[in-house]
Amino acid sequence: MSIINRYIAKEFLKLFCLWSASFYMIFFVIELFERINTIIVYKAPLYLILEYFLYQIPPFLTQTLPFSTLLAALITLGVLARNNEVVALKAHGVSAYRIMFPLLILAASVTVFIFLLNETIVPYAARKAAHVWSVKIKKEEERAFFELNKIWYRGENVIYNIRLFEPKTNTLKGVTIYQFDDAFTLRQRTDAQEARWDGEGWIFTQVSIRKFSPSGEIDTTIYDEKAIPIPERPEDFKKGMQNPNQMTYLELQEYIERLRMEGYDATRYVVDLHKKLSFPFLTLIMVLMGSPLALAASYGRGGGIAQGVGISIVIGFIYWIVFAISAALGHAGTFPPFIAAWAPNVFFGLIGGFILESIHQ
Repeated sequence: MSIINRYIAKEFLKLFCLWSASFYMIFFVIELFERINTIIVYKAPLYLILEYFLYQIPPFLTQTLPFSTLLAALITLGVLARNNEVVALKAHGVSAYRIMFPLLILAASVTVFIFLLNETIVPYAARKAAHVWSVKIKKEEERAFFELNKIWYRGENVIYNIRLFEPKTNTLKGVTIYQFDDAFTLRQRTDAQEARWDGEGWIFTQVSIRKFSPSGEIDTTIYDEKAIPIPERPEDFKKGMQNPNQMTYLELQEYIERLRMEGYDATRYVVDLHKKLSFPFLTLIMVLMGSPLALAASYGRGGGIAQGVGISIVIGFIYWIVFAISAALGHAGTFPPFIAAWAPNVFFGLIGGFILESIHQ
């Protein structure tokens, strides 16, 4: 590594660590104020609060590291420009590519780090944070459990087995309900293709109800549609859902394959699967977009360093919004999953490459 690379990398890493810590402190304060009422009501001990926020660090880092990287890169270039170091480097024949090279390498390293974090620590930490908050702090009974092919929920003398829950429409698919007596003997089994929440109760379709008498006889009744009164509401079953962020790439891929094998629409999960690969590249693309603009400002083409940095930050937030909208359209089935996850990266990457090439000329 040359002296120039080491110098730029050192300045970048100092600012990167500073911004990462700053973002987490902001998150800590906001999250604490949002949850303070619950903490007071349930008299949560300090060690549980600290445990919760400790488990929140990995998931939070993966969401904010792209912004930390962008700001660190822009400010690094801004400081170089303020000290006339960019002009000096340019005068000695150092190109824009050469100046940006260490920043792009570091951004690529952060991209790899985010991916590895998402595949190792983040799923575990996110599950533990949810468990600490709901079970340890709020003292809720853990009734819902998730497996890669189903949701299990335990009620009063009843166990629900659900293949898929669509939270946007409050629809359960592939529902089996096991009802027991006080001696935990199975007395009734209800199977339904689908159950939808109408705001007041559950409406089941393609229903088969089998009642088991003490003598061993089985009475089977079939309905095309039937309202079945159960005490559980959609928010109860949501507790058994596994957020894709709490699953590794392979776990989510296996879950999608099982849903498809059983005939269910797994489109939104396929989008999330592609996002696990495309999202880490957000870091690299942001630096590729922002750095040329900062350099253009330092060369006297962008109206000043402040303007270049401001425009770059605005573009970074626009990129984030476009990425979120594209993913939402993919979840809705408007965009193909691959396009929904990767189109923003390709589009903004091309813009960044065009800007870089224009200032290099």
